[in-house]
Amino acid sequence: MKRRILVINLKGRLLQIANMVDSCNKLADIGTDHAYIPIYLFQSGVCKKVIATDIREEPLKKAEGNIDKLNLTGMIELRLGDGIKPIKDGECDAFIIAGLGGFLISEILEDSLEKAKKAKYIILQPMYTEEVLREYLLTSGFNISSEVLVYDEKRIYVVIKASYDGVKRIEEPLYYHIGKPLFDNRDPLLKRYLERKIRIQTKIFQGLKQSENKDREQYFKEQEVLIQLQEAYTASFK
Repeated sequence: MKRRILVINLKGRLLQIANMVDSCNKLADIGTDHAYIPIYLFQSGVCKKVIATDIREEPLKKAEGNIDKLNLTGMIELRLGDGIKPIKDGECDAFIIAGLGGFLISEILEDSLEKAKKAKYIILQPMYTEEVLREYLLTSGFNISSEVLVYDEKRIYVVIKASYDGVKRIEEPLYYHIGKPLFDNRDPLLKRYLERKIRIQTKIFQGLKQSENKDREQYFKEQEVLIQLQEAYTASFK
């Protein structure tokens, strides 16, 4: 008796990440957790081979259970390790790093920079501090080719696609906080994303303003970010 083939369905944030993946030979999902994205990409035929990594054994056990439940044992490789380190040099032509903070994603890329440079593309989905990640990418020689916003579980997330071209870009602070592709493509969620950014930046600035021992350089830096965000909102939506 044949085992019934089960197909995984993604939605929201995870589906948007998967939708940005181009056809590839071998992709690595870094910090895979439950391995839903690798399973989806393999089942849909987008990637011929997929490696799922995680720094902890527990998520990999969950991933192994999901892979087995979907009759994909031996088709998706699981590896234990920190960041991109479990991947051999030049082994994968694409990487996904999702569900982590912007600082941590930047550190993971920096720790395995040569491997990231050789990838055709990398897809990144920071949970917060995406401005840190954008600045790292642009000043480290990566070109951000596209960005998409997605609303999932009462939050707006950004998914970033980038590749290394060696050109180090210094941008206005605005474009670290709101990626240029979001303006260029008039993302449907841009207005709400900008409003949220302005609220957050206002709180940061007001906190510095009320501080008795404020760092003047930081004060004026955060003020400039707020002004640029407000001007961008006015120019785009008023």
